[in-house]
Amino acid sequence: MTRPVPGAQFGTMLTVHTTPAVTAEPLRGWHLTFWLGEAFDYQIPFRAALAEIVSILGQAKPTNIALPNFLEGEDFVEGQLSFGNATIGIYYEYSLGYLSLDSEDRAPLDQIEALTRPFVRTT
Repeated sequence: MTRPVPGAQFGTMLTVHTTPAVTAEPLRGWHLTFWLGEAFDYQIPFRAALAEIVSILGQAKPTNIALPNFLEGEDFVEGQLSFGNATIGIYYEYSLGYLSLDSEDRAPLDQIEALTRPFVRTT
């Protein structure tokens, strides 16, 4: 089910451990990775970070997100982000502490990185 993410507070900083960058994955397209925490830290707010990203992106283009319903102890979660006409894969895992946005086309990921950059703080 695709739906807008309500309740995100536009302007909140996304705290990451490494500056997000678009990178190539041989035979699999492009990735924009947000390292949001330490491995196996089940307190990482992935869903809140995604809501914030959607709020930021929604200022530029129509943006929606589709994720499975929350399950206690969830890990290895996949979903979809609609950003304008682009469909971006979402993947996050607590096991390594990262959120990845994936696409066969680099251009939308470059746009997402540029739009979120002012709201990213690296620790």
